Amino acid sequence: MLLACRDCGQIHTVDPDLPPHHRLSCVRCGRDMLRIAPGGFERPLAYALTAFVLFLLANTYPIFVVDFEGDQNSDLLASGPLQLLQYGGALAGLGVLVAVFSIIVPALRLTLMLVVLWALHFRPIGPNGPRFVGFGPSRPRLAAAWKGATTLAPWSMPDVYLLGAFVAYTRLAKIVHTTIGAGGYALAALVIAHALLIFSLGRGRVWDALGDPRAYLPRPGEPWVQCPDCELILGGFDTGAGGGTGGRAIRPGRCPRCGTRLAPRRPGSLAISAALTATALILYFPANLLPVMTVFYLGSQNTNTILSGVRELATAGLWPLAVLVFFASILVPVLKLVSISWFLLAIRRRSARRLRQRTMLYRLIDFVGRWSNIDVFMISILVALLRFGNLTTVDPGTGAVSFAAVVVMTMLATRIFDPRLMWDAAKGPA
Repeated sequence: MLLACRDCGQIHTVDPDLPPHHRLSCVRCGRDMLRIAPGGFERPLAYALTAFVLFLLANTYPIFVVDFEGDQNSDLLASGPLQLLQYGGALAGLGVLVAVFSIIVPALRLTLMLVVLWALHFRPIGPNGPRFVGFGPSRPRLAAAWKGATTLAPWSMPDVYLLGAFVAYTRLAKIVHTTIGAGGYALAALVIAHALLIFSLGRGRVWDALGDPRAYLPRPGEPWVQCPDCELILGGFDTGAGGGTGGRAIRPGRCPRCGTRLAPRRPGSLAISAALTATALILYFPANLLPVMTVFYLGSQNTNTILSGVRELATAGLWPLAVLVFFASILVPVLKLVSISWFLLAIRRRSARRLRQRTMLYRLIDFVGRWSNIDVFMISILVALLRFGNLTTVDPGTGAVSFAAVVVMTMLATRIFDPRLMWDAAKGPA
């Protein structure tokens, strides 16, 4: 079998009969390319069903219940987005964003995963080794569903919401009596079940069950291309960058397994990433200078920026949380902006220095970027819960909108950027 690294483009020959619990990494950049989980799809299906039920419970029961002077408020997952929608304008857009990341995308992703795993488990094709369980004819509809589930993965954020809820709890407990509701426990259990689901799936096994990769392998010396979504290697294509013979036009078409349009590198990767990074850089300053929320408490008013919120946590003695929020909300956006700018400049200068370190840094910012939404989710929870008339109220600020835009822009810039271009550029002109 052949595997190609999606971060540096290096192609590898792999033994298809590797036993379970093995994992393989790229020899050039260190990317985790293959992780073989034991058994069939029984365990992933069980975890997916559990996660789906827990998701319904997390949306049905309150995350928190607060009591202030005999008056009670409760908070569902939908409460924050609905409250933000009432402000209209850009804050309504923030409410839509919170709903998409915490409810809509997780629901759609879990549904797609459940459909695919259900079909693979109850319509088995027949095992052919520990990794390639389910080899057989291609299943385009199931492949399209799995492609949707994998594409939505970075935008599904119950785990980030849970951490934002924990930060909100520390702030709520200082003002009102706060009780964790059944929805809060269901949300925590959902995050655990989802993590077990991902671990039990391994890496690459579902795609191989949906379409045998051996049917498309290139012949020795034949040019090839890698599908950017399902990572299938197809022969008869010229990558024009170290994987083919060079100079020959790429045959047009789509991946026969998942339907993605094929190209040697992501079209427009550099220009789009540069534009998104520049936009995020402009928005970063109002995101940190403008207030993200204003707390009215018993006649007093306290306006918070992101940095002042970190300072409040530190003053209250919650140093681990303060460090976490400082890292996720302040350092991570800066790290992403600086890193992507470095990558773009290195490509323009055709630099071969620290290629492996740059690629590892790319993987890091791609992984941690979504965690910057902790503050966004925390604000939505406080806005929904602390609504006690003239006694205490929390209003979101325009800084929260700018900050959410920075997070989304940098996530998009990272996802669209093709790190293989750094390795291509280091080789010099074709």
